[in-house]
This record gives sequence, structure tokens and C-alpha cells, in this order.
Amino acid sequence: MLSVRPYIISDREQVEQICLENAGCSDAKEETKKLVLLIYCTYYLENERENCFVAVDDDGKVVGYILCSENYTAYEKVFLEKYIPQAAMISARRYVDAKFNMLKFGMYRKEYPAHCYINVDLRHQNAGIGGLLISTLKAHMRKKYVKGLMLVCDAENEELVGFFEKNGFSRLIVTRFGQAMAMAFDK
Repeated sequence: MLSVRPYIISDREQVEQICLENAGCSDAKEETKKLVLLIYCTYYLENERENCFVAVDDDGKVVGYILCSENYTAYEKVFLEKYIPQAAMISARRYVDAKFNMLKFGMYRKEYPAHCYINVDLRHQNAGIGGLLISTLKAHMRKKYVKGLMLVCDAENEELVGFFEKNGFSRLIVTRFGQAMAMAFDK
């Protein structure tokens, strides 16, 4: 039976593997892998572990995760100081990719200060894991009195957009980065 629990440091390798598989980067060049992990995992796993959760199977294997920053302004400060320079060391193009990715959450920071990334192992998708992860994060953010949560997903993937709508997110706007979606929390 699957369960969701808080992320622990020993989960990192499995979380990164799922991230790379879902990004289609398992066999990519090392610099591409490093950038994908830098943008989608590293900040959260190093700075906001308390806002990260994993879904595990009966054997304790990680089969999905949700990573969250509860405050965009705090995230932006650390990401600009620590992670953008790392992206710049990979290449100028990678620096631009990382900076644009960071900025996509900023436009709604007042209404939805938290943002998240979620991924489920390709072999375990469509089994309710994503919904469990979102429910867990939602309850966690409410306990912390966070005003709202947003994410950006592929605007072309209507099945994915529908999944997020089914789990409480509403469409905000389509940008060059994708479909921005958000969830406000009751006071």
C-alpha cells in the first residue's frame, strides 16, 4: 500500500531520478541533468525540506514527490544568490533558462506565495499518488497559514491541466512558460 511521508535526506537520489525521468533527461548530458536538478529539485531539497513530501511503496521506495517553497520572496532571494550563479557556471544559456524558470512564479507572489513541483514515477502514474501528494501538501500549507499555492505546467497537456483542476487548482494564465494554476486556501 502506498503512503505519503515527509521527505528525508536519504530520499534525495530517488527523487532526483524521478525528476530526470519525468523531464526526459535520464540519458542527457551531465550539464543538462545538473541544470534540471538545479531548477526543479536542489533548492527545495536543500532549503525547504520541511515542505517536501514523498510517496513510498510497501518497500519504502520513493514513487513520487511534491516539493514546495512556502514563500516566493524568500525563495527568490536564495535562488538568485546561490543557484543562479551555479547555472551561469554551466553556461550562459543555462543561466537564462534558470532565471526565467524562477521568475515564472513571481507574478502571483502576493495571492499565491507558495509554489510547488510534483512528479510521479512513470510506472506509477494514474494510481492516485499525485492526488495524495497534493492533499498532503495542501494540509501542510494550511497549518502554516500560507495564503495560496501555485504551479506551472505544460499548457498543451490538457490531461495534466485537468488533473490539477480535479485536485483543486484553477487556471490563471497561459504564459510562455506554460499554464499557471493556483489554489487559494481558506482562512
